[in-house]
Amino acid sequence: MRLPEKKLAFGLIAAALLSLLSLAPETILAADFRLTPSLKVSEEYTDNVFERNLNRKSDYITRALPGLVMAYKAPLWDWDLGYNFDYRYYAKGSRKNDNTHEINAKGHLKIVDEVLFLDVSDVYKRVSLDVTRDTTHESLFVNQTDQNIGTVSPYLVLRPSTRMTIKTGYRYINTWYKDPAAISKQDHVGFIDNSYEMSPKFFLTAGYTFTREDAANSILYRHETYLGPRYEYADKSFIFAQGGAIVSVYDDIRGETVNPSWSAGITHTFDTMTANLSTSVKSSDDPRGVSTLETAYSVSLVKNLQRGTVTLQGSYSEFSDAIANILKNKRYSGGFTSQFEILQDLRGTLGLTYEYYTDERLAAYTRKYFVDSGLTWSVGKDISLGLSYRYIDYSSPKIVTDNYRVNRVILEAKKSF
Repeated sequence: MRLPEKKLAFGLIAAALLSLLSLAPETILAADFRLTPSLKVSEEYTDNVFERNLNRKSDYITRALPGLVMAYKAPLWDWDLGYNFDYRYYAKGSRKNDNTHEINAKGHLKIVDEVLFLDVSDVYKRVSLDVTRDTTHESLFVNQTDQNIGTVSPYLVLRPSTRMTIKTGYRYINTWYKDPAAISKQDHVGFIDNSYEMSPKFFLTAGYTFTREDAANSILYRHETYLGPRYEYADKSFIFAQGGAIVSVYDDIRGETVNPSWSAGITHTFDTMTANLSTSVKSSDDPRGVSTLETAYSVSLVKNLQRGTVTLQGSYSEFSDAIANILKNKRYSGGFTSQFEILQDLRGTLGLTYEYYTDERLAAYTRKYFVDSGLTWSVGKDISLGLSYRYIDYSSPKIVTDNYRVNRVILEAKKSF
């Protein structure tokens, strides 16, 4: 039975808080306990609130985000909680009842020291409905839905020898979406991961995962295996490779599919730069419930400057129907992000991203330019003011709805207590 809306999210948070309150006062004082409330308010102007090429509407959006950060560290368990309530008011009434939550809660219980553990977590946030495009940085709501993922995982860590570590256990994952177009699901996962230390810098890893996925439209059984080495050839520089297969068995006419999987990469650290090169094939979590296989290649270069950092990145991804083995979409991406200190209490950010999407079924493509810039001024103890500007430009010769521009200006203030 699928859990009701938000029940698991607030259940886990309540359990964490009640666990703390049930402890003796001397136990709380002996542990590391921190509770930091905060309040952020912002005013945004957008000239295209619904991101349309026709009938553009502007609006002023007032947001208030009261929140808190809690951390509790003790010999037997750790709790971490980040929470914000996001209240939104649209001055011209373009949208109503758009309030939402942001939750990141984690708990780690040491049931038997260094052997038996229990991890619980809950993440509530807005996500893009389209797995090929992340729109959460471009808009507050367009083509998005609220998502809640609650996880409970008991597991064992065994060390048969000084060089071998085996981690095995069970993982229950409840994924809920607010938008009825998205498919909520429950996953029951059994896993075993093995790491063998060939030398202090060379490891061999292997694993197997079995998943039963119960969704509204189907039941899926998935088997995943992997095997590969990891070698640290220099300080903070390593190379890794894993290969395996994904076998999916459906309870309907879709039958069985077998797809290869891999994950490989290299990270090299220079004096003031870090370079990353990676590739992977994996099952992609599509909110609309379509079985999607994602093949990705990415490269990045992070340069540390005297008063900031600059990151260059590029990637290429393919999204295929895992059942029909048909290529559906491609995505090319490139750009940079930077953070820099202008004055002692004044910091700036600037980023530019170019993305090129193709829809293989429509023989169509879409270009996107995204500019993200901002200033943050620390005006006092735990108080900051921010001003940011974002520009989004979509264009497509064939897809009419992919032709629009958006300008957003955001002024915000934040106080931590």
